[in-house]
Amino acid sequence: MDARVRKQAATLAAAGATVLALGVGSSVAPDLVGVPFEVGLLEPSFRQPRLGRDDVWWPLRVAVNLTYTKASTWWHLGRHVFSEEMQLSSAARDFKPDIVHAYNIRTLPAAVRVKRLTGALVVYDCRDLYTDVEYVSERTRRKYREAEGQSIGHADAVFTVSEPFARILQDRYGIPCPTVIHNGPTIVMPTPRPTADPVRLFFQGAYRPNRNLVSLISAMRYLKGRATLTMQGFGDMEGRLREHVAASGLEDTVTFIAAAEPLRVVESASRFDVGIICYKGDTLNLQSTVPYKLMDYLGAGLAVAASDLPGHRSVLDGSSAGILIDPSSPESIAEALASLVADPQRVDTMKAAALELARTYQWEEQARRMLTVYESLTASREAADA
Repeated sequence: MDARVRKQAATLAAAGATVLALGVGSSVAPDLVGVPFEVGLLEPSFRQPRLGRDDVWWPLRVAVNLTYTKASTWWHLGRHVFSEEMQLSSAARDFKPDIVHAYNIRTLPAAVRVKRLTGALVVYDCRDLYTDVEYVSERTRRKYREAEGQSIGHADAVFTVSEPFARILQDRYGIPCPTVIHNGPTIVMPTPRPTADPVRLFFQGAYRPNRNLVSLISAMRYLKGRATLTMQGFGDMEGRLREHVAASGLEDTVTFIAAAEPLRVVESASRFDVGIICYKGDTLNLQSTVPYKLMDYLGAGLAVAASDLPGHRSVLDGSSAGILIDPSSPESIAEALASLVADPQRVDTMKAAALELARTYQWEEQARRMLTVYESLTASREAADA
């Protein structure tokens, strides 16, 4: 359960709603114990085997995991019955909800099914354009788009995470413009820390090929001695990244730390100076998203160096909190970062601007936007039932 779901569920519970956060998995994360909402987990109907990390050569492990991931995706897409749809819709129906908040396209068909069975209202929350990601086959993307096209019109409200996403969904499906609920930070640090020497660069998030992390690590060869890079994240690609660090002789420059709990990222990131996002923007999804890490970097008081993409621009344009960089090569990334490393006073100014910008996107403000939509939906339902 990611940070967005946790924040939304806690916000609704604090507003007086009885909330069941329903998902698929085998165990509840420790930091979800004692939260103000109920967590329900369904056993996955298709288990994805995971080979051990220590005893298997990492390329083989990744290849096997990717094979099973694709098999799982293809197995469940026949006739738009997405993975776990029947289980989710059955469990949600038993809860007798007034509103079903469907998180991404994989749960929207189940939510629409519950609406048909019970009359519940549906909120569709589109965090990613699964119809335009690169890690599933073209056939799967077509299935996603067909299912989204058939289901989105049944949603009583649509949320998404960026202005570009909202325009894409509106144009693609002819729906009213979705409400943008940014993944704003729950906390904003009171003041930024002074920029260190060497400058502390930071990446947080999933270790995936589309994050362009090999190029980022390679860029550190040009900044050695003037900056350090800390990688905080998770994913099967970590072994490859560590090997690349060793092969590049960067063990004293690039370090890895364990992933933080989803709602503790801002606090963890605040020890650093510059937060980096160097996606190449290979897909419409990556081009248009406003990722969690951008909001967390701002909330932590970090200067931001982000790829020049529409989603990033939608937040950073007009602010001195960040620079937009060319992610096409290690050299172009290094050139952009070097301009910051050479000017610590500029970084200090950017860090202060980041906190100012973060306050405009803080979750407290996003929560108000979300609750306004929920209040409108419940008022409309009450008026119809009167």
